[in-house]
Amino acid sequence: MMDNDNQFWKRFLIFTILMFLFITAYELFYIYYVKPSQPQKTEKKEVVKKEEFKNVNLPQLMLGTFREKQEYKNTKTVKLGIYSLELSEKGGKILRFIDQKYGFDLISKAERELKIFPLEIFTGNPDLDQKLNFGEYEIKEGKNSVELIHKELKVKKILSYKNGAIHLSVEGLKPPFWVFVGSPPDDEAFYTHVGPVLKINGEVVRLDVDDLKGINEFEGNIEFGGEESRYFFKGAKDYQKHIVYKVKLGDKFVSLSTFLYDGEKTIYLGAKDYARLRELGLVDTLDWGTLKIIVKPLFLFLYWIYEHTGSWVLSILVLTFIVRIFLFPLGYKSVVSMQKLQELAPKMEKIKQKYKDDPVKMQEEMMKLYAETGFNPMAGCLPILLQIPIFFALYKVLIITVDLKVSSFLWIPSLADKDPYYILPVIMGLTMILQQKMTPSPDPKQALVGYITSVAFTLLFINFPAGLVLYWTLNNVFNIIQNYLIKEVLLKDKSKGGSKKK
Repeated sequence: MMDNDNQFWKRFLIFTILMFLFITAYELFYIYYVKPSQPQKTEKKEVVKKEEFKNVNLPQLMLGTFREKQEYKNTKTVKLGIYSLELSEKGGKILRFIDQKYGFDLISKAERELKIFPLEIFTGNPDLDQKLNFGEYEIKEGKNSVELIHKELKVKKILSYKNGAIHLSVEGLKPPFWVFVGSPPDDEAFYTHVGPVLKINGEVVRLDVDDLKGINEFEGNIEFGGEESRYFFKGAKDYQKHIVYKVKLGDKFVSLSTFLYDGEKTIYLGAKDYARLRELGLVDTLDWGTLKIIVKPLFLFLYWIYEHTGSWVLSILVLTFIVRIFLFPLGYKSVVSMQKLQELAPKMEKIKQKYKDDPVKMQEEMMKLYAETGFNPMAGCLPILLQIPIFFALYKVLIITVDLKVSSFLWIPSLADKDPYYILPVIMGLTMILQQKMTPSPDPKQALVGYITSVAFTLLFINFPAGLVLYWTLNNVFNIIQNYLIKEVLLKDKSKGGSKKK
């Protein structure tokens, strides 16, 4: 009996260690493995030739002490489609740029501290740039457009709204010249990339601010470029040259992006709302991560259901149902295997008693019994193992999708955040215990391990996004229904059929 107890506690210790390793691996996986890929240095990427702009000291022009002394008092708020902009007459600055659907101001704290704002213009001529960025402007509002007219130079910046983006055109100033895009938006990072992102020569590159030099120049076919955070993007489309500056602000570094303006440009400052990104050709601003091959198709499937139902909860429900349908054959084998285990329990107990002093022989006899009866001890694990890729992919979808961030469910304000009241994880834990009761183990110690597993998973899921906990809860509910149908309908019908033949 003492040997059996020792075996139980050995297994329990192994289980505890495995649970710890699972949690640790999960954290490390998202910190290191799913960390956005860093750009590779390739020979295809050419840099802007410095001699073309040898008289331009953009950091000094952008961040000079003169700028720090400026105050912007006379302002006007204008509406451009889904955006609300606060504009100043002095310098024609965009002091606030609010995405009204998400209630988020795209002007970052870094920009406010540095007093540099999106769509400022730099020509390389210090006197002209000072007039352009600190002179007086007339603000003329039109239908879905606004004109910023320099009172002295007669330079006109025209911002017009179309298809969720801002179109920038400049009159009275001959291009090319540099236009400031901004620094990263201020929303949380949470295992997602924050900083410069470009799609250059067909390749998406994400730059880590810690790895940047003071001035980082790119030249090529740039489909889009700018600054991103978890849920928002600030950038421009379709140009040839881009510079990212690394600037120290307090005890940290921030990145500032500019692009070379050579004609009317599409500017996007807003949420990574998939419908908008798809319309604008900016879908690749979504940070799919290393598991893109799984994450992107899963997201597109969920979004397709969402478009037809208007509910992300229904999207998760349909996904869970389809996964359970595909796993039904394995689920059937798992239930049959558990029933066979219950039938084998007396024989297994005899083997344990007979070879209690010889663990190696005991294991050999157990394996022999399994082989003779066709019992597969791993059958119950396969359905869970096959769901691991879906689990991680769904987690990634939840942390990058702004639509899910603002999607609520009953008492849960956001499917992308944890349940603030921990009700859903508890419900999930109860469904796991119910599953355990429906397929009881003949060994009370194994049953205890099963209950401990349910509690451990409940604690593990407490801080997971509610959408992920919902998926696993629905998965458990479908599994309970599936097990009932298999045991009470399919297997009983099969046994009745067998009895009739006899």
